Amino acid sequence: MIKYIATFLFLSSFLSNGAVIWTGNAGTDIFDGANYSGLANGFVLGPNVTVEDDVTYNNATVSIPQVSAQQRFQVASGFTMTLNGSNFTLSGGSNDGIGGVPGSKLPAGPAGPTLNIINGSSLEAFFIVNGVQMNVDGTSSVTLGGAGNPVNISSINLDTGATLSFTRETIAQFNTEHLSKITINGTAAQEGLNFTIDALGAAGSTITAIPEPSVGLFGAIGCVVLLLRRRR
Repeated sequence: MIKYIATFLFLSSFLSNGAVIWTGNAGTDIFDGANYSGLANGFVLGPNVTVEDDVTYNNATVSIPQVSAQQRFQVASGFTMTLNGSNFTLSGGSNDGIGGVPGSKLPAGPAGPTLNIINGSSLEAFFIVNGVQMNVDGTSSVTLGGAGNPVNISSINLDTGATLSFTRETIAQFNTEHLSKITINGTAAQEGLNFTIDALGAAGSTITAIPEPSVGLFGAIGCVVLLLRRRR
């Protein structure tokens, strides 16, 4: 039995995909498979075609172009898409986005993919959909261009310093439609406590994650204690 298990694991290591890495060899189109290494042999990438692997973009310049209807770059549940020092923009009037497979949803589950925006990255997309857990670190920013429900059955966590902008969602619309989908450093978003919100033009809004007052207070107390100790 042990021999059969070992053989199965050995064969599985060859059948499973390796990490998919952006190369940009063919341009900036997110849907062009020639811009990636690590895709499975015979796999044809395209809108709404599921990538069953982790996908990483390092120092990349990527465009999400307009395609027929409204579609998405799609990653399977349990995998992670990482933007590391990268810049994503909509092009050609695009109304497309990033998502998981249909049936995935948050917060109720089943969860879709994880989308990490880190190390000074900026993401412009029309929407995220189908169970995406998007995490934005304190050096990065996200802009969502869709109206109605650009954070669709998905969730977003912002680290202190991160910004999240909606070009077609006012402050009132954000509070009604999206506030419950946002966490700041893993805790519930509360205006004035851990985030601020400002108007973005006439129809948009921008959220900025800020430190909670207790963090600043403890820091100030620490400085006072240190000064008192030095005076002694």
